Amino acid sequence: MKHSDILHPVSSTFCFLSVLTVAMFAQNPVFRLPALLGGIAFYFCLDGKNGLRRNIVGDMILFILVAVTNPLFVHNGVTPLFFLNGNAITLEAVLCGIDISAMLLSVVLWFRCVNIVMTSDKLLYLFGKLSPRISILLSSALRFVPLFREQARKIRTAQKALGLYASDSITDRIRASCRTYSALVSWALENAVDTGASMKGRGYELHGRTFYSSYKLKAADIAVLLVTAASDITVGIAAANGSLGFSFYPRITEPKADLATIAAATAFCIISFLPSVLEAKEAVLWRYYRSKI
Repeated sequence: MKHSDILHPVSSTFCFLSVLTVAMFAQNPVFRLPALLGGIAFYFCLDGKNGLRRNIVGDMILFILVAVTNPLFVHNGVTPLFFLNGNAITLEAVLCGIDISAMLLSVVLWFRCVNIVMTSDKLLYLFGKLSPRISILLSSALRFVPLFREQARKIRTAQKALGLYASDSITDRIRASCRTYSALVSWALENAVDTGASMKGRGYELHGRTFYSSYKLKAADIAVLLVTAASDITVGIAAANGSLGFSFYPRITEPKADLATIAAATAFCIISFLPSVLEAKEAVLWRYYRSKI
């Protein structure tokens, strides 16, 4: 049992939005590291070490690609490290590239966590009354990726059984891939039409309908909401006072160490690691209760 499974969808959504908003729009390296480490810790709690191992190659490629690309195309800065084809590779551009890479990677990790935590039932519960069409669209979009991947695997397996992938010729393999893609697109379109017709036939847009899953705000949900709201207020006050200002160009500015900045960084660290701490606590309690059986 995971803590995110029993947490109210409103609490989970509020926490995710708070972390992602600060991670994407707070242009300060002080907030990059907590967002990145918090995303890694939470994803590890949700998907385990196999999930991290499965995505580590792609994540490292993304990190290195963005970190290397920025200094190659941006030559601002007053501290040149070396020259490449007559263009200066500056320290400021390199550090800015690393900062952007950390931001992108942290956002990717947190969205993976969102994809695991925010199930179809939770999305329908959140947006069903506000906008039924948006809720079913979001739910279908999040579910579409794993279904699309699984169906592609089934189609390739069936075509291999028919001998379509037996040849090593590049032309034959391209033709087989095109047939797979054509069948996959046809399946996706038919599945979307069938889903829409089924939901309409069941009266999905009718007023007063009930939901499959019922969620109630508990003490833990209220505590998460209060902690997240307090963190947002602290970060917002620091941003309004200009305490979070930071720039890489033309010269790296020194991060402020006043009370507002320290309070905002501490508050953001708390909400960044709050989901993983709750998951770890739930795992410890689960193992303890199982040992008593």
